[in-house]
Amino acid sequence: MIIAFISLFGPDLLIVVCAILLVLVIVSFAARNRVVPLVIKRWYASNTPNPTGHYVVIVGRREGLVSWILALVGIDATTSITVSGARIEFEEASLSGRTKRLIPLTSVCSTLYGYAKPWKKALIIMFIVGALVVFGSGLFSGQSPGFGSFVLGLLLGFGAGALHYVLNRQFTLGFVEDSGVVSSIRFKRSIVENQEINEVQASYVSEVTQALIESTKLSLVAPRT
Repeated sequence: MIIAFISLFGPDLLIVVCAILLVLVIVSFAARNRVVPLVIKRWYASNTPNPTGHYVVIVGRREGLVSWILALVGIDATTSITVSGARIEFEEASLSGRTKRLIPLTSVCSTLYGYAKPWKKALIIMFIVGALVVFGSGLFSGQSPGFGSFVLGLLLGFGAGALHYVLNRQFTLGFVEDSGVVSSIRFKRSIVENQEINEVQASYVSEVTQALIESTKLSLVAPRT
């Protein structure tokens, strides 16, 4: 079958098809058991509370066109973390229902934050896109790829890899209760909502929350006069 395919369409098309299949396999394995990151709808973090008494307000929705359309009518699935001077509220809402956890600051032992940079995926995408452009140009022209094809493949591959890297940097924020339960939210940049969050802002949220936790616990053990 492979020999017949090569005789009909040539080896270049076979290479392109194999490359596409390889991408699909890699994406399939990468998606297994993967925590889906959210895109940020709303972000507020300050050492002074907002009018509702919250120092931190983070609301995220699922990525994708369908989620964005649902967000326009106010029925999208969201995950939120809010921090006041007394407690942390962790809420998950969807069309199926709503779950809300209220955790007193005195029951939280630590906060956590981190970020992941997808440079490995960016390199893979750069290589695959570049290869597809080079072999595709040779396939449609009926000639061996020239220097121009290699330059075009390099530029388009680099652009695709860089775009993936910028749009898919992921950040994690969360807290650990005294019981050991960890609640966290993973998110990335939102183009539609024009929310660009970086590691400095994520770190600041953790610092504000940790300061509130320590202040609350100190107030409980401080001697009364």
